[in-house]
Amino acid sequence: MKRNKAAALMLGLGLILTTAACSDGNGNDNGAQTPNANAASPDANAPAAAGNDANAAAPADPLGKYDPPIEVTAVRGITEGTKFVDGEAIDNNVWSKAYENELGVKVKYLWTTPTAQYDQKLNIAIASDDLPDITPVSASQLKRLVEDDGLEDLTSLYDQYGSELTKNILSQDGGNAIKSATFDGKLYGLPNMTSGLGQSHVLWVRTDWLKKLGLPEPKTMDDVLKTAEAFAKQDPDGNKKADTYGLGITKDIFGFYAGMEGFFNGFHSYPNTWVKDASGKLTYGSIAPETKAALQKLQELYKNGILDKEYGTKDATKVSEAANSGKLGLFYGYFWNAGWLQDGKNADPSMEWKPLPIVSADDQPAKAQVPFAISTYYVVKKGAAHPEAAVKLLNFDYEKLWGKTAEPNVYNANNGVGVFEYALLYGEAPRKNLDAHLHVVDALNANDPSKLNPEEKGYYDSLVAFRGGDNKMWGNALMYGPGGSLSVLDGYSKNGQFVDDAYFGAPTQGMTDNEATLQKLQLETFTRIIMGGSIDEFDKFVAQWNDLGGSTITGEVNDWQASR
Repeated sequence: MKRNKAAALMLGLGLILTTAACSDGNGNDNGAQTPNANAASPDANAPAAAGNDANAAAPADPLGKYDPPIEVTAVRGITEGTKFVDGEAIDNNVWSKAYENELGVKVKYLWTTPTAQYDQKLNIAIASDDLPDITPVSASQLKRLVEDDGLEDLTSLYDQYGSELTKNILSQDGGNAIKSATFDGKLYGLPNMTSGLGQSHVLWVRTDWLKKLGLPEPKTMDDVLKTAEAFAKQDPDGNKKADTYGLGITKDIFGFYAGMEGFFNGFHSYPNTWVKDASGKLTYGSIAPETKAALQKLQELYKNGILDKEYGTKDATKVSEAANSGKLGLFYGYFWNAGWLQDGKNADPSMEWKPLPIVSADDQPAKAQVPFAISTYYVVKKGAAHPEAAVKLLNFDYEKLWGKTAEPNVYNANNGVGVFEYALLYGEAPRKNLDAHLHVVDALNANDPSKLNPEEKGYYDSLVAFRGGDNKMWGNALMYGPGGSLSVLDGYSKNGQFVDDAYFGAPTQGMTDNEATLQKLQLETFTRIIMGGSIDEFDKFVAQWNDLGGSTITGEVNDWQASR
């Protein structure tokens, strides 16, 4: 999902109030509380020389305005469903105007394209050596451009121009984000910072159905299975038709909404991530024996009509439509999935959902898998006239979204439209949403919002409105309020109930050569098994996975670990 994984998540929240959708990680304070840039000074207006002569210069003003203004070129993908306010466009909006008016930077897009076509078009541009000044790239594209010597070394420019806020946010994962963009000691990309823990799964349960059927909240995997069966077979919607499903699943099997990561984690399987085995070696979670056990259980659910028989044709949006129309009672997904349930609540005020921690299939606690959160980097073409402008643009974005002078109603969302999507560069503190939840709950308990930053105050106000009867703020209460989905993530964090992806390096050669083939093999095999194929296909899958490059990748990943 590249850059737009974060964007897709944020759209869900933007529909309700104001924010981006990733949350929580391994950091400390919310970046919005970090001391930030100084006011512009005359000395700061002059850019550093292109390249790395800047390391001999004095620290620059991170938000100093260019006078006269400069122009930088860029390209980008546009997320499907992106809306514009008052007839604006991607090159004429609140962000582009602020870049020019406050930073003296005019952004000129050489081209834009729908997100689905972005990688293909960018790969053509890379092959043609036809890049703009600033480009969002994937990890594999970053590696390719570094190997081709096509990028500016940003090391000293980041040191000189990076604001305290920017450096704070980009260090909150322990430094792995910056390390992932560093080659031979040189920084070649600015990570689109987001949260790994915010991409772990919670279990979403329709509690009004639980109450109607006299069922308790599920505490174990057996409880989940029994609840799913009851939701599918005991007519929880009361229409005397067999038209409900117990457990939602997307055609991709894994993902942000109705993905099965949380289900697999209950069997101590961590698909699509690298985990340490008993000997300390890295192994791929998708080929673990525990994954076979989870697949066998999903096969049983499919056979018994607990899963939608047509799930193989339905993406996350289609599954969410089933939930909102009252045909689904359980699914795993991200904390912000409440945003996608709001339409259902609007249509049926009696509908109630609750986020719960993932549950275990045995007596060992379930641990949620946490992916390495960085999938997009902002790079600068080698020879660009103003390479430091990328750092200053990122400073500006962080300040207007999360800093002391943040204006979330201007730069984050406006009347339900996620204007944050217009920003050329983007990122957020890994703990931003989790900290916002904790701060808002404290403020609610004290009946005192005075210590909240502007974004947090927005959540506080929405929760007060919900408590006053405004059901349109129900989704925000399900995320940021007491007992909300962010409280589930807080529990994971405090109790150590998570498993980090152990590999955060650049794509290895084996990954570049074989990963697409291996992912296709995995999806096809897992789908066949779930839909009734022999469970023995899993063992054949493991052998094929190793033969088709997986064994090579495993060696490369372990070499990487040994070299650290």
